[in-house]
Amino acid sequence: MEHPNSAAERLEHTLDHLAHLLPAQGPIGVFVHHNTLHAFQHMPFDEAVVEAGKLFHAEPYMREEAYREAFRSGRIRAEDIAAVMDGSEEEQALRRPMLIPGVRDFHPETVAWEISEGGLAERFRGDLQDRARAALQGESPRKLFDFWRENTPAPVVEPTGPARPRDGVFAATGIDIDDAVHPLLIRLAGSFLDQGLAYWPMPNREAGFWRAATRVLHQRGGVPETALRHLHPWLDRWAGFESNAAVLAILEFLGVDEAEWEHVLRAELLAMPGWPGLIAQIEHDPSLSPHEQVPARLVDFVAVRMLLTAAATVNALADGRAWKQFQPPVPDAESRRLAAAAHLFDVSQLTGLTVRELSQWKPARLETFRRAVEAFDHIARRRTWHAAYERRHERQILLPLQQHSATPPSPSTPRLAAQVFFCIDEREESIRRHLEEIDPEMETFGAAGFFGVAMNYTGMDDAHGAALCPVVVKPQHAIEERPAAGHEDSHGRRRVLRRGWALAARHSFISSRTLMRGWIGTTALGLLSFLPLAARVLTPRRYARLMNWLNESVLPEPRTELTFMRAGEASHDAAEGLVQGFTVPEKVDRVASVLGPAGLRRGMARIVVVLGHGSTSLNNPHESAHDCGACGGRRGGPNARIFAVMANYPEVRKGLRERDIHIPDDTWFVGGYHDTCNDNVDLYDLDQVPESHRGDLTRVRASLDAARAASALERARRFEAASSSRNSIDGLHHVQERAEHLAEPRPEYGHCTNAVCLVGRRANSRGLFLDRRAFLVSYDPNQDPTGSNLAALLGAVIPVCGGISLEYYFSFVDNERYGCGTKLPHNVTGLMGVMNGYESDLRTGLPWQMVEIHEPVRILFVLETTPERVLEIVRRSPLLSEFLFNGWIRLAVADPADGRKILAYRGGEVWEPVEGSDETLPQAPTSLDWYHGKREHLPIARIAARSAA
Repeated sequence: MEHPNSAAERLEHTLDHLAHLLPAQGPIGVFVHHNTLHAFQHMPFDEAVVEAGKLFHAEPYMREEAYREAFRSGRIRAEDIAAVMDGSEEEQALRRPMLIPGVRDFHPETVAWEISEGGLAERFRGDLQDRARAALQGESPRKLFDFWRENTPAPVVEPTGPARPRDGVFAATGIDIDDAVHPLLIRLAGSFLDQGLAYWPMPNREAGFWRAATRVLHQRGGVPETALRHLHPWLDRWAGFESNAAVLAILEFLGVDEAEWEHVLRAELLAMPGWPGLIAQIEHDPSLSPHEQVPARLVDFVAVRMLLTAAATVNALADGRAWKQFQPPVPDAESRRLAAAAHLFDVSQLTGLTVRELSQWKPARLETFRRAVEAFDHIARRRTWHAAYERRHERQILLPLQQHSATPPSPSTPRLAAQVFFCIDEREESIRRHLEEIDPEMETFGAAGFFGVAMNYTGMDDAHGAALCPVVVKPQHAIEERPAAGHEDSHGRRRVLRRGWALAARHSFISSRTLMRGWIGTTALGLLSFLPLAARVLTPRRYARLMNWLNESVLPEPRTELTFMRAGEASHDAAEGLVQGFTVPEKVDRVASVLGPAGLRRGMARIVVVLGHGSTSLNNPHESAHDCGACGGRRGGPNARIFAVMANYPEVRKGLRERDIHIPDDTWFVGGYHDTCNDNVDLYDLDQVPESHRGDLTRVRASLDAARAASALERARRFEAASSSRNSIDGLHHVQERAEHLAEPRPEYGHCTNAVCLVGRRANSRGLFLDRRAFLVSYDPNQDPTGSNLAALLGAVIPVCGGISLEYYFSFVDNERYGCGTKLPHNVTGLMGVMNGYESDLRTGLPWQMVEIHEPVRILFVLETTPERVLEIVRRSPLLSEFLFNGWIRLAVADPADGRKILAYRGGEVWEPVEGSDETLPQAPTSLDWYHGKREHLPIARIAARSAA
């Protein structure tokens, strides 16, 4: 890349680089999971989490006490720690007690109090191991502590200057200028990005955030009487500039040299990263805005922020450059020395070192000891703990899988009753297992939930289209849902009624924000709204059923069809540059892209169901995070529907036969939708199913109904409010009620149990209880001689499943920094995101209620292939190389020629056979017998009712 010439170009280059450090989360309505630390993927995982932790002041791993609790519960074992421990025998002897019972860290700010008031030096710890306690018998705690106080130098702290004007002002005056800058900046950014919640739109926002904000600030009352009360002279000085020129001028005014641009601007952006992160995402893809696109630019946001910062700095210090002279305070040398001595005192207790023994050491040995203790700091200890934590998880997965593969499946039936495609989503694991458990003559498959159909879809009641495909894919085809022939009149009446209702709702919304109409409306309608509100809160499921009945009575849905036929290029550019519909070869491509990799080339059942998925819940700003990630954070029902229609088309089947995919003449595809929150299953276009298949369809629907109820009961075991009933209908009613409850912060747990991804034939996992923790990707290696199918699958599956896993990991280990905290204080702002209360930074990441039962492990991919093939595929992709070779995911393979042997990847060309008997494969008669009465994560088990593969 050529080096930018002008200062404006260099500033743009700097901001482009800094944008990668901002949260890459779009509007809340199209929430798509991704690696929270995407900007660090070029680094090894263990280095990246530490580097990011320093930058974002966040935790890289769980806290030590959490790992120690896992050790006490058996989730981590002593052999796991021994297997991952680095260093010589002498170093390991020192490190083991620093892990268990665990060394304490002391802080310079509080260590003096712990010594004088907490009795730190007056007694030994009560949790010492027997060997250490025996060695310290008769030893004086005070003498041991005094030895280290006399023989410990103060740790050196390099002085650092203020990172940004706020730090210098605070060091000089104790005034936090962010308290003045942030509230005003939040209101301006929220008004600019608003998508319809605000009563008045922000004036001049079509000119961009810089122009719109400076116009508002120029108005009377635009600047509150705070530390920004002298803003107007600076507005007059810089408001006429373009935003990039304004940033350059303000940086010069603040005395920030070009070499310091990145350092200062990074600190300013990361002081409140949510809003600039969203603006950067909208700038990159304006179509993410749910209703009205706005000309968002990161440089505009920076210009407004720096303008407010400059005014607040001058107001506090008079001189715009004076902030650079003041150093943030650091603890004094004596406090640092006491903290270091207390730490060494603690290590001496754990290892049983006495004053007599230490006194005989030469200074060089003492220094070596101090350095060894310092090297095994809290980061190194937690890294060791985490490696042990993940090792045990790996063995909990791979050893039972290996044992399961040693038992051949039961003989298959001549022809299955039905086959059902689900999304690879791990939430579908339980319904797939229950379906095969209930009806052994059924078989399930897993494919990415957009089913190869990337499209811009406009539903019958939608105002505009939405992309139903992975976010990295830009759809080229437009599909519309229209009333079928003969149903145009009912559709017209429905539109009139919906328009009238929308108009009344809009007037009510506006009236509630006016003085007189708001007062009259509240008085008149308040009592009328009491009964519906009480019913919704007290009996949410029954109330929802009543509302559905009324909607179906007043607004019946006409029969619809999808406009997806295209004979050639005549329809090009018919819908905003999109191609209207698909040609026959394009349909063949899409159907083949799902059936081929899954190995479903012949011998299909009479009924093949394709189920998209999504999630429906009330009062849940994060609802989109529960939808289908492969559909861009939207619902995948339309994708499943159009896939089924394509697969039923005679010309498509003819094209598939040319690719050695033979769909029998009596096979019929049915599209459908599974709601993972209330466990409803809807099937589409049933009036099109041939009369000869009605009996088959009845059986499929009955089995799906039984499976979804059984899956709901299994899901309910995680919820403390659920009963301990063994009746699946009770479980179904419970999850349906949660989905309709206004005050329910956990309508479903989403991906919180994700931990592993299995890519291979269903025979390898059929009959296994996987506890809704496994993404299941259908892939037949015996029908992929070149590896092209596997390459296509991994190119989508690793980034998607890896991104989900990593977002849950980081939102769990530091829910305040990487996640968005508890849902309880969240308020939706502008239909774009959530804030805490009425005014805060945009909260990004996942709320605690979505991750609270998660196990933060990097996802383990288990592929049915050979080591040579997978490494060849990964090396061809820079993105996959980052994920694997930098350790953001874990990998194991099961050779198709010898499925009883699993190899775990250890880096480079090293593959380690999975051996041992420390994890067993228990057996249970049914899934219900295995999980009933338990709420914790459960190990893999074989269900005795294992059926044909």
